Formats: sequence, structure tokens, C-alpha cells
Amino acid sequence: MSDVKRSRPFREFVEDQMKDPEFRAEYEALEPEFALVRQLLELRLKAGLSQRELADKAGMPQSTIARMESGHPVKLTTFLRIVSAMNAKVKLVLKSPHVVSKRKKVAGGKLRA
Repeated sequence: MSDVKRSRPFREFVEDQMKDPEFRAEYEALEPEFALVRQLLELRLKAGLSQRELADKAGMPQSTIARMESGHPVKLTTFLRIVSAMNAKVKLVLKSPHVVSKRKKVAGGKLRA
């Protein structure tokens, strides 16, 4: 008999880890990054491009595309080169729910400092 343990599916591992509030918070904080990668992968597939073809268009190794698609972080400049190679656009929106205006509304709905 072998002492090699059978690994369990990644999905099961994540489900178990999500029971830990600290892990869940960190995992959920990465969701916007994962969403961007998913969108880029979907664009590549819709364009009918292989990883190699996209890498050639972006002027980078195929391994960079593979790493990004598997969830490894890439520099913003690399991400933008990949987006550009697919003739796509990026729209960035900054939001901060914790910013409180120092200006106060006065009568008539106008703002004052």
C-alpha cells in the first residue's frame, strides 16, 4: 500500500476554508481581481485566440498569459498590454464608502465648506 494521500478537489478545500472568517474576508477581497481575470479569459475565448496567439500579439511569453489566467497576479502594465492586444478597453472606477464630505448642506440644498 502506498502512503500517498489522495488530494481533494480545490473547491472542497475552499469551501472548508470559507468557514474561517479571516480567510473568507481575504478571499472576498480578491474577488474584483478574479473578476477581471475571468473577463479577460472570456474575451480571449470569444476572440478564438489561444494563449500562445494572445501572448504573441501582446509581445510576451505564453506562460505569462497562463499564469494570469490561473490566478497569479500580474503587473498593471502587463495586464494593460494584454487588454490592448485584444483591442479591449479598461474602465477604472474608484470608490470609497468611508469618505465623508467635510462640506455641509445649507438651506436650499447648496454645499458650503
